[in-house]
Amino acid sequence: MVEPVLDSLALAAAPAADRVSPRCPVFGTCGGCRLQDVAYDAQLALKRARVESCLASFHPPALRLHGLADPWRYRNRAEFTFGQLEGRLVLGYHAAGSFTRIVDLEDCWLLPEPLMAVVRDVRALAQASGLSPYHPRTHQGFFRYLLVRHSPATQRLAVCVLTAPGEAGVLQALAAELAARHPALACVLWGVLTQRADVARSEDVTVLHGTELFEDQVGPHRLQLHAFSFLQVCHAQADVLYRRLVALLEGLATQVVWDLYCGVGVIGLYLAPHARWVYGIDSEARQIALAEANARRNGAANTTYRCGAVETELLDRRRWLGPHRPDVVVLDPPRAGMHL
Repeated sequence: MVEPVLDSLALAAAPAADRVSPRCPVFGTCGGCRLQDVAYDAQLALKRARVESCLASFHPPALRLHGLADPWRYRNRAEFTFGQLEGRLVLGYHAAGSFTRIVDLEDCWLLPEPLMAVVRDVRALAQASGLSPYHPRTHQGFFRYLLVRHSPATQRLAVCVLTAPGEAGVLQALAAELAARHPALACVLWGVLTQRADVARSEDVTVLHGTELFEDQVGPHRLQLHAFSFLQVCHAQADVLYRRLVALLEGLATQVVWDLYCGVGVIGLYLAPHARWVYGIDSEARQIALAEANARRNGAANTTYRCGAVETELLDRRRWLGPHRPDVVVLDPPRAGMHL
């Protein structure tokens, strides 16, 4: 699959010979995918054309894409929204172009089947509770979001249910039933949202089953993640990407690396064996704590992590220049804060 930003390019450029029948029965209605009706090889060609267009002013070398051997069931994480359809609680993705309408999903071809089995059971248990989904306009209702994770390395699963305040007993019963049905479930978390904003994040979570942190692995690196930790959604492609980054640095006099927006520190783990020191910055204290813990468990002693907004932290020349001046700067992702 490729990003929604390619929609207009796909519609304009994909010839009839590249059109295929989408696997998903709700394709076109659901806003989760946009190019299932385009053959995967053609999707890659469209993506290459889009990237070349964006980078044209830099005169990059010819781009080579590394597609997936199987472009299905590859996502390690997903976020679902609870909604209501004809008086019935539903759980799925937002409908294409809609803020309030949710497409009820029996399956998603981007997610591993064990993860979708958990999603279906969460929906059934939420329906059986008799509690209503939250409505983003009236701000009434209980169930709001469901976050799910899957580790291809361990085959373990993680669930975080986000709701309005109250009804702790319902969530405890839901977690116990899920754990009984799914032995691979490493943790069930409950987050309470009080804000009205359409954001699936909670500062505090309650552990209903298992532990708060989720064990995972990308390439050779063992990781601990939180329910809200960012990770590239395809483990296999993330490993290809980061190994390619390491290969680009081979032969260079790489002494100091800055890893900006470092998250849980995955890129730093790949680069640490090839650098004198890796400095990481991220604005979320929880992610910095995980980056430090992941560095310790993988033996990356030549790393330092600091919490703060990148655009603020880099203004302190005493800290980031002088002996800490970088030979390489990695930005993943380039985002707000890069205006300096």
